[in-house]
Amino acid sequence: ASTAELIRDEVHLRSVARVQVKGKTKPVDVFTLVCARGEETDPESLKWLETYEEALEKFRTRDFTNAKILFSRFLEFYPDDLLAKMYLDHALEYEQHPPDEAWNAVEVFKKK
Repeated sequence: ASTAELIRDEVHLRSVARVQVKGKTKPVDVFTLVCARGEETDPESLKWLETYEEALEKFRTRDFTNAKILFSRFLEFYPDDLLAKMYLDHALEYEQHPPDEAWNAVEVFKKK
């Protein structure tokens, strides 16, 4: 099991990317820690985290139009969020120029 799977019941995680490192064939999901579950947290923040995760899922399943809408909504409340901006830019580009059929939303690193 991945580290994220082992700690998911104890913490809130935010997806960053799905990556494949040099020398590996299977991609892995990368997360960032948001906060511990049960820690005093603004409920609005967690609601927007759900919006971000939904947007990312739409992006990964090639639903770029809905990903664009959700990332834009998220950015109304977190306008300086670089990850959401990056994914919104990609969604806008892919909406106009869809990636080829082999695209799987995985960032492949060719160097260590």
